[in-house]
This record gives sequence, structure tokens and C-alpha cells, in this order.
Amino acid sequence: GLTHPEVTVTRADGNITPAEYAYETGQIDPVRVNQLHADGATVILSGLHERLPQLANYCRAMEAAMSARMQTNIYMTPPGNQGFNPHYDSHDVLVLQVSGSKEWRIYGTPVELPLKDQEFERGMDVGEEVMRFILEPGDAIYIPRGLAHDAVATDETSLHITTGLMFRTWADVLAEAVIAKAHREPSMRRALPPGYANHGADLDAFDDTFAELVALVADANVGKLLGGLREDFLTGRVPRVEGQMAQLAALDSLTMDSRVGARPHLVYGLHDDEDGQTRLVALGAEIVLPSFAREAMEFCITTSEFRLGDMGGDLDDDGKMVLARRLVREGLMQVL
Repeated sequence: GLTHPEVTVTRADGNITPAEYAYETGQIDPVRVNQLHADGATVILSGLHERLPQLANYCRAMEAAMSARMQTNIYMTPPGNQGFNPHYDSHDVLVLQVSGSKEWRIYGTPVELPLKDQEFERGMDVGEEVMRFILEPGDAIYIPRGLAHDAVATDETSLHITTGLMFRTWADVLAEAVIAKAHREPSMRRALPPGYANHGADLDAFDDTFAELVALVADANVGKLLGGLREDFLTGRVPRVEGQMAQLAALDSLTMDSRVGARPHLVYGLHDDEDGQTRLVALGAEIVLPSFAREAMEFCITTSEFRLGDMGGDLDDDGKMVLARRLVREGLMQVL
């Protein structure tokens, strides 16, 4: 079953502790959760995209479109109640109203485009209310990070899904640029001057040194840096391969007339090496094949359904069979 913090219970007053609805082991006490919900608390189910195929597929489709990692929280709020006071999130969110309705209020932007560690702090001035509206089932709203908001369920229980969009930023690119340059420039790896932390040390005396180091980063290869972040994104996506055991069993009866196709929502990278090989990176896997197989490989991972014998590219039947088997084994293709 679900445990804390996969399940949390909250109210806008913030006075509910995990001990009120979870055992010391983290197991949830469903009786207490329901009691608290009946008394006005919001129940939050976190990370259900890890458990529910429908949410997993939704997140995969969004990740493919946005080039960002996704996470979901489900909020169930009783009539006339709210789970949080006005606040902002340090990541962008997309709210999907599933059942019931909720009145949303939008305020100012205490921190414009906050980074992950620039979280909302109690007591921050959220500004005046600038917008108010009600989300009905099927409605959606995008809330940029840093924009303060709160929401109150109307006269019926509200259930909505919040999708968190974990975008990388140009600050990440700059940080990668500094690290990459530091691996090549000894001057960036020098220790700070002895005594710099002592009282009375002239810290402004190092302005010129810092300016020289910053100038070293100015010629960074942005394409290479972005390529590195892209590879991190591609290799960090955990495969979802429902029915993979049956897929592997089906390989024994694969023929040129078999119907096959790409797994849905694949995000991939194809790179040609100087030694005449093509690297395919997807779902944490890396496949290296001769470059003459590139066209066929790209056809396989971008085509939802086709007859195996009709595979695009210039491979002969034996080559098509070898490639199809490899891609099915890696979870990138499926036998239909």
C-alpha cells in the first residue's frame, strides 16, 4: 500500500502532522485519513505516475513534448476547504481538474522564475489578488513558477491533478560551462587565497582575478553543453515496458509479416560517430550500430505500426530481423 510521504494530509492552517494519520513505519492509517478529510483536510497522493499506467503515459507524452521531467500530485479537497494558503511553487505546474470544482485566486510574483532552492517562505508578501476563476472538470490552467496562488473547493469535493514541469534553466548551462572549463583550465582550479575568510581581508582585491576567470567561459560551446544536458535527460528516463516478458517471448515467432511498432512517447538521440557508427540513446539505453542502419533504426522508433518486412532503410531481411529483435529486447519497439 501507499505510505507517507506518498500520502500526505494538509490544511491551510498547516497544523496536521504525519503522526496523526501514519504509523511509525510510514504505513497510512486509512481510518484517520478519512476522518481528517471529513473534517476539512486535503489528501495529497504523490508520484502516482510511478504506479498508474494512465498517468505514466500522460507524463511520458508531456516529457516528449517539453523536454522536461514531469511529476504528478493528486489533490482531493472537501467542499468549502483549501489545503494551502497563498504561495508559489519553485517549478512550473499544469493543473487538470478531474471532478468537482475549485475556485482559484492568482496574486503577484514574489520571486520571478525562482530556482529550485528558492522555495516559498511563510510571511512572504504575495501581493494583491489579480485574478479569480473556477475550474470545472476537464478544465486546465498553467501556473508559471513564482506566481502566487491558492484554491478553495466549491460546494462539492474537488479532485485535481497537478503536473510539475522540471525545466532545466540557462543557469544550469552556465554551471555546466564552468565545470567543463575548469577541467581544462588549471587557473580555475586554484585554491582561494589563504586567509580570505579572515576578518579584515580585502575581498574586493580579487575582482580582476574573477573577471579573468569569467572571460574563460565566454567561448564555451553552447551546442555541446546543451547536448550534455540532453543526454542526461535521455539516459535518466526510466523505461516503462508493460508486457515486456510477453514481448520477449513473441520474438521466437517473429516473421517478416509480423506487425511491430515503436513504443509510444519515445524521446531519443541519434549521433553519428567518426568511426562509422551510430549511437541511439533512449530510455536509459545506448545502442551502437553501423551507420548504414541509421535510417532503418530511426524508422523503427518513430513509426507506431508497420509490417516488419516493410521497414524503411536499406537493410536486407536478415538485417531487419536482427534490428527488430534488438529494439524489442531494449524496450524501444513492441510486437503488436
